[in-house]
Amino acid sequence: MSFQKVKPTKPELTRLKKKHDFSQRGESLLEIKREQLHEILTKTAVYYFKVREEMREQLLANMELLKETYQFIGKEKVERISLYNQSKLDPKIKITYVHKGGIDLPQLELEKSQKYLPPYSFYDTALHIDILIKKLQTCLNTLIKLGRLDKAIYRISENYKKINRRIDALEDLVIPKLENDIRAIEEILSDNEREEFIRLKKIKEFLEIKET
Repeated sequence: MSFQKVKPTKPELTRLKKKHDFSQRGESLLEIKREQLHEILTKTAVYYFKVREEMREQLLANMELLKETYQFIGKEKVERISLYNQSKLDPKIKITYVHKGGIDLPQLELEKSQKYLPPYSFYDTALHIDILIKKLQTCLNTLIKLGRLDKAIYRISENYKKINRRIDALEDLVIPKLENDIRAIEEILSDNEREEFIRLKKIKEFLEIKET
């Protein structure tokens, strides 16, 4: 302990003990918070991999369906419909936030125009194109869900690391330093009390001798 920074006095000892108790309570609360975040992170990661597998299966199925659609109506027509969709559709992503585990997690939702009409004729277009569009919409929603989970995992992980750093700082630096300072002050105060006791005892003996 540096005695230039910490005064070996009883008020300073009381202050350090209060700070030590506060730090220990803070560490306990942070450990509870870390456990909560760990549980949320684990559940979110499990769900993320489940959705990712769904996304993979949907993409593979859509690729097969796209090949079939090419065979029935031709690749050029599918590309024309796709280009028309790009120019007419104006999809938007609605972002809201949910407070969970002390973290604001983003929620993404696809918003489509209510005035949307298919850019092709039902008369001369195979049913495959309708099925493909529905499947691709489902795939897009799954992709948005995957992005939301990815962002949630990132935010939860960042907060988990911050709490870990705080706990490590309390365990390795703050609390040990406070304990060392408290122990050193208590030793100095104890030595001072013994010295004072001996001094008073010597004075008493001197006075008794002088009276006799």
